[in-house]
Amino acid sequence: MNLESTFTALADPNRRALLKRLETGEQTLSDLASPLPISLMAIQKHVHVLEKAELVKTSKIGRSRYVRLRIDGLRYAADWMQNAEARWNAALDRLEEVLEEEKQK
Repeated sequence: MNLESTFTALADPNRRALLKRLETGEQTLSDLASPLPISLMAIQKHVHVLEKAELVKTSKIGRSRYVRLRIDGLRYAADWMQNAEARWNAALDRLEEVLEEEKQK
């Protein structure tokens, strides 16, 4: 998994809207496209970016292409953010200690 492609995919509001719609379950490309003010071709491109980032998986059944969420891709990004938050909190705690020591001198 690649964090850069994950965050690039999540940066676009249309792709986030697609992910939100997929929370209820697998959908066809046509179903995903119906409420959004963008073309089916644009939806296909957005789904391709999401698939490359391993956030969705597509499958073809008959003439329809189905799209579903891949939780592991989102979990990977969430884990990275939690670890980054822990590192920053630890660094800020250390900085606070140093500043407090300096203030007491």
